[in-house]
Amino acid sequence: MAPAVLFVPGFWEGPIVFEKVISLLKESGIYAEAAELPSTGTTSPGNPTMKDDIAAVRTHIQTLLDRGDDVLLALHSGGGFLGSEAMEGLDKKSRGDQSGVVSIVFLTAAVFPEGYQHQPLPFAVVEGGASYCAQPETLLFGDLPEDEKTKWLATLKPQPAEGWDDTVRYTGWKDVPSIYLICEGDNALPVPLQEQLAGLAGSEIQRCSAGHLAMLSQPEAVVGVIQAALARA
Repeated sequence: MAPAVLFVPGFWEGPIVFEKVISLLKESGIYAEAAELPSTGTTSPGNPTMKDDIAAVRTHIQTLLDRGDDVLLALHSGGGFLGSEAMEGLDKKSRGDQSGVVSIVFLTAAVFPEGYQHQPLPFAVVEGGASYCAQPETLLFGDLPEDEKTKWLATLKPQPAEGWDDTVRYTGWKDVPSIYLICEGDNALPVPLQEQLAGLAGSEIQRCSAGHLAMLSQPEAVVGVIQAALARA
């Protein structure tokens, strides 16, 4: 049986952005779910932190493993470092004969080395304890038609302004193979930066012309990359 796919969202977006891709995967016989970050939709102070998000993703991974499923992580944007840290000790090699995480697909994702100290996002603005994308209509949804852009802008939620200055303590891409989907129309993470991040993770590179949320504008491209990763898992 093919591994289950677990999507991990980035900032502001929530699991809703993966609904189309999950539907397409299920139509092709691949089981998929999307994790939820408890920090998304909250404001500081007293908010869930980066570590709470990592713990929530880890719990979701563990639930799939407890069912006996191997897992492929599909990590978008900030979900790149959250999901990578959440899988510590849960990779297939570490778990021996048990089910485990077998692969990662990075979807124009943030990848950092162990020991990296998180910095404020250059494309975020902070107001009243909340962090928002500075120009989401361009940075996040620049390649969507106007009606779709309006629809998805209305779904965005704030991230808390505090709790994001922690240090990366583990990187799952050191323990499992990965593919990095470089989105050449991405206005948030420029292509040279994506290429640098893919190189850091030692990922195989695939490309498409989509913007930052390829799962909205080119879901078939995302499905194709995941199917390629599953075939090699």
